[in-house]
Amino acid sequence: MNKFIQRIVNYILQRRRDRLAKTLDMLKPRTYTNSSTKTHINASETLTITSETNKILDTITSEVINIVKTCETDPKKLLDFVQNHGTPVYKIKNADKILKRIKEEEGFISPISGLKAFYLNFFTALLSKKRLKFSFKSEAMFVLKDAEPSIYFILHQFYLWYGYTKGLPGYDEKSRSLLKAHIDVMSESDVNGMSVEEIIGLKEAIARDREAAEFVIQLAKESSGAKKALEKMQQGGANI
Repeated sequence: MNKFIQRIVNYILQRRRDRLAKTLDMLKPRTYTNSSTKTHINASETLTITSETNKILDTITSEVINIVKTCETDPKKLLDFVQNHGTPVYKIKNADKILKRIKEEEGFISPISGLKAFYLNFFTALLSKKRLKFSFKSEAMFVLKDAEPSIYFILHQFYLWYGYTKGLPGYDEKSRSLLKAHIDVMSESDVNGMSVEEIIGLKEAIARDREAAEFVIQLAKESSGAKKALEKMQQGGANI
């Protein structure tokens, strides 16, 4: 793996994958059924039937690759694609600081509710100079700093968004909230305090994040422009 790919791994995958793996290790097997995944568990074996989820996953990667090619691996064109398919994109100065107040991060944000949603709706509209929206429910959206984003960051977030549009599990507010809360640390008491639904929801959220990271790494490995980008980076002209 060359230095260019290694840097991507450090940025997108290793930083998150290691933490996600630790979180998964803490989760005890139980039993749960959701819209596309049916899980049967007993003391001696675990059988997970994910027929609908697997069908969706089988098509997502190839579809996203085709979209990326059509958009010429251009962050702006990818974000235009997102907006053209009904998801608003807000580019706001100091977006990271604004989102930190409600424990959200830049990029794709799946729907949330309550005071966090009210805050998000109000400030995205206000700071992007659009009609103010007063609602305790938010729609799916992208929120980014008003600057040129890294293509690899956008690819990661685009893949997450695309999975959401396809109806994959793991994007509900509770599951995403659990992911954010436990990505760094999780104790035995945290796990014991979770319901079956919360545990499986968290596992699904972790799976979606890891799939997106793996996609970007694989795309970078296969990219014909990787060598040129590496050369540019070595000359001090590329930012990841």
